Amino acid sequence: MSKPVLVTGATGTIGRDVAKGLSEMGASVRAGVRDQAKARKQFGSNIALAPFDFENEKTFAGALEGMEKVFLLPPLLPNQLELMNVFVDAAKRAGVRHIAKLSAIGVDDETQPMAIKWHGANEQHIRESGVAFTFLRPNSFMQNFFTYFPPRNSAIYLPWGKGTASFVDTRDIASVAAKVLTTDGHEEKIYTLTGPATLGIAEVARILSEVTGHEFKYVDVPEAAARDGMLQAGVPAWQVDLVMELHAVNKQNRWSTVTSDIEKVTGTHPTDFAQFARDHADKFRAS
Repeated sequence: MSKPVLVTGATGTIGRDVAKGLSEMGASVRAGVRDQAKARKQFGSNIALAPFDFENEKTFAGALEGMEKVFLLPPLLPNQLELMNVFVDAAKRAGVRHIAKLSAIGVDDETQPMAIKWHGANEQHIRESGVAFTFLRPNSFMQNFFTYFPPRNSAIYLPWGKGTASFVDTRDIASVAAKVLTTDGHEEKIYTLTGPATLGIAEVARILSEVTGHEFKYVDVPEAAARDGMLQAGVPAWQVDLVMELHAVNKQNRWSTVTSDIEKVTGTHPTDFAQFARDHADKFRAS
């Protein structure tokens, strides 16, 4: 059996499914976590845990010891790029041979939001490190509709105008990551991960209505109001700036491309939004 794969961000939406997927495929998994008790509840005894915190470089060596491969999931922090580059350097020193990095769609765009620039710069740092890489560049997550911008009072409030995106299910992202880290031929590859269709928010609301039997509508919020709402909710200003830049890109239909990369890697079709909505109907009925 190959040496264990270190999964960072292992208790989050994507990292959790990556760790479980790797374990189900027979890989030996080490989850780098800050909260061991939370992780143990999620994973039981099947997955080894290691203390790990991107903001504490002293935890890197122990988590990386003996690792051949790493799933790198960047934390949402204002100094994300600096932390990622320091971690990549530590991974190289530890003898890691392959990094599968969760990046983002749009890295090759001529004009990029700051969050995408960070991903691009970290991708370049990984290239220059000499460690084999696979870059996973997903579009906006379907799960964002119950995590970052869930419906309120049966309405989805977003400043997207008539913008569209090829939303992707995070479970599909995790399946790709698990495959990349357990099979050969993915080194130096870039996969742009999207759902099977391009949707506007009004269409998302329509699908949710049909699936749940509960009527949802889309409210196109002015950008200034969206910004003020996040600030009033206590979201840090730097994070508000990042999110508003991403919203602006989506309003311009810049990330509406549909790719076949999920099927190419996993052999299965990407999840469509109706199936996603059915799988999580209870969450939306409670909105």
